[in-house]
Formats: sequence, C-alpha cells, structure tokens
Amino acid sequence: MYFSRNRYRVISIRFFLYAVILFSSYLCVSFYLMSESMNFTSKIRVQNITAIKLPNVVVHLDLKGFPPKLSYLKALLPTLQELGVTGLLIEYEDMFPYEGRLVNLSTKYAYNKTELKDFLQTVIHFGFDVIPLVQTFGHMEHVLKNKEFAHLRELPTQSNVICPSKSESRLLIRHMLEQIIKFHQSILPLKYFHIGADEVYHINKCKQCLQRHETNATIYLKHVKETTDFVKEISPQTTVLLWDDMLRKISIKDWGHAKNLRAEPVYWRYNMKEKISHAALYQYHKNFDDIWIASAFKGADGMTATLPIVQDRLSNHLDWMLLIQNYKFGGEVDTHSFKGIILTGWSRYFHGAPPCELLPVAIPSLYLNLLLIKKFREGHDMTNSHDTIDFFHKNLKDDLTEWLRCGETVDLDDIETKACSFNGDDLYKVIFNSDMIISHITYNMELILKYYTDDEYRQHNIQMYNKYLTDMWFLESKMKKVLARYYYDNLRMIHSGRPRQRKMITERSTRRSLGEALNY
Repeated sequence: MYFSRNRYRVISIRFFLYAVILFSSYLCVSFYLMSESMNFTSKIRVQNITAIKLPNVVVHLDLKGFPPKLSYLKALLPTLQELGVTGLLIEYEDMFPYEGRLVNLSTKYAYNKTELKDFLQTVIHFGFDVIPLVQTFGHMEHVLKNKEFAHLRELPTQSNVICPSKSESRLLIRHMLEQIIKFHQSILPLKYFHIGADEVYHINKCKQCLQRHETNATIYLKHVKETTDFVKEISPQTTVLLWDDMLRKISIKDWGHAKNLRAEPVYWRYNMKEKISHAALYQYHKNFDDIWIASAFKGADGMTATLPIVQDRLSNHLDWMLLIQNYKFGGEVDTHSFKGIILTGWSRYFHGAPPCELLPVAIPSLYLNLLLIKKFREGHDMTNSHDTIDFFHKNLKDDLTEWLRCGETVDLDDIETKACSFNGDDLYKVIFNSDMIISHITYNMELILKYYTDDEYRQHNIQMYNKYLTDMWFLESKMKKVLARYYYDNLRMIHSGRPRQRKMITERSTRRSLGEALNY
C-alpha cells in the first residue's frame, strides 16, 4: 500500500511537470507566432516581387472648375509616357463644346473643337488611350442646374441626380453620349468609355420612380444597362466602364439584373481606413469580364485642400499594389489579373464645391505614385520596410528626386524647400507659401483676440497685421502671374477657402520669415 501511494505520487508529480512544460511551450510558441504575425502585418514585404500584370495605367484629368491650358497638358505627355501611363481618363463636364439643344451644358470658357481635337491627336500620337467620362446618373449638377433641364431632377431641390424614369431624361443622356462619342470617333475609334454612375444619393424618390414599384438596386441597374446598351449601339467595339460604389450596396438577390450589364466596374478606394469589400470583388468577378481599380493622387485630402498629403497618397497606392500582386479568388489557383488602375485627380468634390488641389501642385504626388506602380509592373526588387515613410526612403526617394529634377534629395513633406524644376514647381511654391502666411495670420489673430484688453499688445499686433495685409497683396499679384502660365486668363483663381492647418506648416513657419516666403 505504501509503495503504491509513493508510485502514485511520483506519477502525479511527473504528470504535473509535463503539463507545466507543455503549457509553457504552448505559451512560448503562441507568443512567437503572435509576434511574427504582428510583425508580418506591420511590415511591407515586397522584396523579390513578381511583376504585376496591370495592362492599363490611366491618369484622370478632372476638368470641372479649373481646367488647365491644353498646352500645359501637352507638356506633361512625354513624362507620363516614360512613367508608364497608357491612357487618360478625361472628365469634361462643362468643358466639352456641346452643340444644338445641349449648348447650355458648356461653360462659355469651354475648349473649342479645333483646339480640343489638336490636343487629342497629340495624346494619341504618344500612344495613350483616350477615355471620355460623362456622368449619366449622379453628379449631374452641371446639367440639372440649368432651368431648361431642372424638371428632370429626381428631387426638385437637388441638382445632382437625374430621374431615370422620365423618357426625356434618357433622351438627354443619349444626346450627350452621342455628341461626345462621335466627336472622339472622328479622331480615332474609342477603346473605352466611362459613364460615371457613382454616388447616386437619391434613387426612387420622385413620383414616376415610386410608381414603378421596384427596388433601388433594380432601378439603378436598369438605368445603367440602358446607358451601356446605348454606348454599345453607337460604338459596338467600345468597352464601358463605371464607378463601382453603387454596386457594392447591391444585395445578392438583386445581382441577377447585373448579369447582362456589358460593362466593367472600377473599384475605387482612396484611403487605408476604408476596407476592401472582397464580397463585392467576388461578385464583380462572377458577373463581369474584368475588374479595374482606382486610387487618388490628388483630390482626396479634403474639400478645400491646397496641396496633396503626399504620404497618404503614397500609402493609398502602395496598399493597392500589395493587395493585387497575389490576389486570388476562393477556389482558384491562379492570381487574378486586374484590368487596370485609374489614378484619379479630382479638382472638386462636386460641381458646386470649392476647388481643391490644382493639377500642377500635384505633380510630385502623381510622379511618385507612377514610379511606384512602374516598379511593381516591372517586378523590381524592393527593400522590406516597416511603414510608408521608411519604404519611400529605401525604394523611391532617389527616383523621385531625379524625376522632379531637384538639386537636393526630397522628402515626402519637404518638396517645396528644394531646388526642384518639375512642371508646376513655381505654383507649388506660391501655394505652399500662401498657406504658410495664412497660418501666420490665423495664429496672430488668435493672440489678438486672447489679449485684446492689452492696449500695447493690441497696437503691436495691428501694426504686424498691416504688414501681413501688404504681404498678401504682394502674394496675390505673384499668384496671378504664376497661375497665368497654367490657366487661361478668364479662369484665373485667387486661392480661397480655409487651408489645412498642417503641423508641417506650423513648425516651418517658426523657422522662416514671411520675407523669405515671399522671395523664395
């Protein structure tokens, strides 16, 4: 009995020790795997990458609001070609020279047909595809703001969405598409055409739509199908593109209406916070021939932004490249090849919004992200990195410095202080320094209000504010002169709107005087 008890005790102790060892090993292994997992997600692993199959690299030219001179756009073409661009997505809005009943859709400053045709012939000469973009559902403010078409609104008080149930609406859209398609076909057959169809905020609201007794998704899909069918009717070989955000909202049961849509969706995503809908991508894969993606090199950093936040723009493009380089759909062995990427460059968030970043000041962002895409398409080896800034320094910094023709190495937040001579550098410097001056004035205005009861301090600030006013007049004159190099006289802009209060500006403003800013 005693022997049995001791033996039982020894076995129990051994079992306990084994359990402790196993549990400790489990904890160690779990901790190691968790650490590796966290390191994997925090690092950018792109060393020894396989070249991405991305046939189309398209740059978006948003002409609504402040269209550049066509001579300036022509000057950009050789560099864009070298950076791997294959096409231009041209969003005319009111800059296209419509005729006949549609003449009032054009601003009085619209390009004339002769100069536009000359520009498009130059674009074609460089081997680019020309992709016109015409909004055909939402974002139709430039059309529906006109009294003669106001009755076609989905909601009487909102000019952004056209009613798809009225025959006159469909006729209007057909006439718009017909004029633009035939104009471009007179130069060269259209390979692609973009019908917009994004952000249709008001569907199934008017009397005619409600009487159809159909779901929002059904009304949307039927209108888009009718539009794509018309494009195919007048240009059978043209591939139709549309923004995808409205498709993401469609339930599985409504996807039956999308099977014969005869279009290709462009999945747009401009920031890291917005999660990719893999379920939507899978539906696109099942229902469409090809899928495109879209990023933003400008126009995604705030409605009144003056300069792109280059780090955020780079993160956007890098995130896309990392996603698609080995993207596979469930049950498939091969990596999916996306049809192309569109680098969007919005000039306004909508027709009536204030202007955001101008094209010339976004050239550093555009070149940087084209360089990134070029490296992924060619399969260059790139160094592993922990974050976007580190990735930039290890893989793109020297290339960007060279392409911007800078005398000193550039940083993501320090382009304006370098001796660069890219096509738009003078306007970049003026805009940057105007932001800095406004930051000075805003800061000192806050001090004046805070210490308003101090007569001596108030008098000092009034004198300083008078100096700022003189500086602003001087800057206005300089800005007009620089803007004239890129924009027609009747479209010159004195930049207004609240600038972003960036830490970068505040810190640098403590090191540089206004005199230096005005005499850069």
